[in-house]
Amino acid sequence: MKLLCIDTATEHGTVAVTRDDGSCASVCWRSSGRNAENLFGYIESALSEADVSREELVGIGVVTGPGGFTSLRVGLATAKGLALGLDLPIVGVSSLRVIARSIEVSDPDTVRVPIMKAYRGDVLAAAYTVPEGGLDELVPPILGSPADVLEQIRRAVGDRPISRSGEGYVIVPEALVAEVLLVMRTEGPADLASLEPHYLRPSDATLPERPLSTKHVDRG
Repeated sequence: MKLLCIDTATEHGTVAVTRDDGSCASVCWRSSGRNAENLFGYIESALSEADVSREELVGIGVVTGPGGFTSLRVGLATAKGLALGLDLPIVGVSSLRVIARSIEVSDPDTVRVPIMKAYRGDVLAAAYTVPEGGLDELVPPILGSPADVLEQIRRAVGDRPISRSGEGYVIVPEALVAEVLLVMRTEGPADLASLEPHYLRPSDATLPERPLSTKHVDRG
């Protein structure tokens, strides 16, 4: 199955293209806020390395967050544009789940805890195990101080061994592909029009309780 998978959720971007034999070609980079300028070039590089043309693709996967505001929108807009232009199904996947898959463990029962900075001293984290062919969520995403979040996770998983991954991680391309394939198989394609990014925390912007007046006031 020839898929194009895109992740621009964090400072490290990844594009992976799968081949029919299950292998994948990939390009990874440090974005430095330049995804909008360089993403199509990375996509073409991955397609070329995989020896796959756009016309051969059968689907597109994209990380929808949590992640940085601008980088997420660039990746998602690019993926949606390609899906629309090539008339392909698209699936959105969670960055936390992909990061969890990228954490290396020796014991498959080890709890994988991906951690992302959420600004103002907070973090966003969750807990998963990754059995063969799947991914089980033990603790859904939690936002709060590092100490509080890790304490909640520790209480939830008990004495089970934990492996954590924080800022500076690099997504394993095979982890991205595995999550896209799982979502495609279990949930099916997303609605292209309604697929939206998920951010690290809610926006602080709020609408006023009462509409602002547009009536001209004569102060003369």
